[in-house]
Amino acid sequence: MNLIKEKPAKILITLLFLLAVIFRIICIPHTNYDMTAHNVPWYMTLYQDGIVKSMATEFANYSPPYTYFLALATFTHDFIPPLTAIKLIPIFFDVLGSFFVYRIIKLKFAQGPAPLLAASIYLAAPTVILNSASWGQADSLYTAFFLACLYFILTKRPFPAMLCVGIAFAIKAQGTFFLPFLAILAIRKKIPWSYFAMMPFAYIIAILPVVLAGRPFLEALLIYKKQSVTYSVISMYAPNAYLLIPNEWYSWLAPAGIIGTVILLAYWINSTAKSGIEFDDKHIVLIALISVALAPFLLPKMHDRYFYPADVLSIVLAFYWPSLWFVPLLYQFASASAVSIFLFHTDPSYVVIGFLCNAIALAAVLRTQWLAENRAEMKRQVSAPLSLLTAILIPVILLGFSINLILTPAFIRVQYAASHTSARQYSLEKSERFQLASVITEYLKSEKKSQILRKFSYADGSPVLSEADIIAVDGAKATTGKIFKAWHMSLTAVLILGLLAWIGDWLPKFRRGAKQGGWLAIISAVILGAALIHFNVFDPTTHYPESSALTMLFPKSFLFFSSLFTLLALGGGGFLFTRISLIPPHAN
Repeated sequence: MNLIKEKPAKILITLLFLLAVIFRIICIPHTNYDMTAHNVPWYMTLYQDGIVKSMATEFANYSPPYTYFLALATFTHDFIPPLTAIKLIPIFFDVLGSFFVYRIIKLKFAQGPAPLLAASIYLAAPTVILNSASWGQADSLYTAFFLACLYFILTKRPFPAMLCVGIAFAIKAQGTFFLPFLAILAIRKKIPWSYFAMMPFAYIIAILPVVLAGRPFLEALLIYKKQSVTYSVISMYAPNAYLLIPNEWYSWLAPAGIIGTVILLAYWINSTAKSGIEFDDKHIVLIALISVALAPFLLPKMHDRYFYPADVLSIVLAFYWPSLWFVPLLYQFASASAVSIFLFHTDPSYVVIGFLCNAIALAAVLRTQWLAENRAEMKRQVSAPLSLLTAILIPVILLGFSINLILTPAFIRVQYAASHTSARQYSLEKSERFQLASVITEYLKSEKKSQILRKFSYADGSPVLSEADIIAVDGAKATTGKIFKAWHMSLTAVLILGLLAWIGDWLPKFRRGAKQGGWLAIISAVILGAALIHFNVFDPTTHYPESSALTMLFPKSFLFFSSLFTLLALGGGGFLFTRISLIPPHAN
């Protein structure tokens, strides 16, 4: 590789291989819920009941090919602990995957250390190590066959390529993530359509051993259908947009998301296949990565580890497109932020940052494809409605921003300082009122239970907040939760719209939408201000009942300051959007 000197590269490769081995050795002894509740019991069933007898039953909820490897692992029971034997399965496929990474990079760099460097980076990648050696998952199994498929495609051998995809699908349903990529190649006549029969053929061949052992054919055939209804969750901490959507929407959003994904993937397949450029190896690697990254990004019900193929293929992509060197780093962070919740019980909020990294990485590769294929600006019929949607979302974002700041101890402190209330009032010191008011505002934004509100009491032991007060606070919490969900989804939508504008060369229209959104926010502030004046919020002569502890903690002055702050946030923020959006875009 011209950009890498031979000797430093060899040192780096050696260090990466050593790190890959050392961290796998460290991770193997660590267990987790999946190992104790599923994989190890499956292993023990095969070992104690016998392989043939076990295979005739639905002793595992994974596809049969994985259980075959598990059965082979039981032969090592006398000299390898079950946990280690189970984790050696995905580690073996790490090695197989590194071999195909080496072979793929070798096609571009026949001489030099680049192929070995790519293989060592793959083996030392944190998400690869965490997935196989720490978690013991099977994602490296089907991903190794993705890499094999890509290698055979690049060497113009479509039959073994489709056989590899068929095996990948037989191992995990996520084997379908490669279908958009393969459909594009089939339309471009690089793969015969008849070869797609290899997928069902490979799957049927894969389940035959368990059927011959006595398992019902339909039960083995429809295992993926049964897996699809195991969890009724819109997102299993996958770093995509569904992470920010409440699970209460699952019943209608899950099917709508699947239908929308099919439509968008069909559009991407058609537009890519009909682009006028010749598909060289560099472009094939690019669309292969987009295929495995776009499908789980658009689909609901995705798990935290389903971007594993994108983690791996992005490393290959960086060697074919050096300008995209940052993409594998973004995918590493996105996937690591997701899987660490299960493995290390980290804060789930970090996945939001992972989602942002994921969105930026996907936008970067789609933008690269758009430029490589010399596509024109996105059609006005598409960009104009998206620009209008941007305008509508701006006031929602500003409103959510203002409410988020109002519900903070800092805002409460400012309000209490400005209200000039007496030091002791309603049998509570001012500091005590501030403390309880701060707890309530934090409670409105948290997942905590109402029990935290019952611990505050007067000197005589009676509770400060009555049950009626707590019910009122819980009602406000439900409303606040909906507002914040709308705010988060609006932020996400505007981010995605901005990335789409960058990808499709309609940034001026996006800026125009942001400017119009600023004017909408100003108009909203005027209307809201008129409504507040109508309801005498700003009238100092208006009296409010003070019998409730809530009116003690959040007096009229709080309503006054929060209303004024909301108006300033809407109007002032809207004014800024009208100014910022006027900055001329940089030349593309």
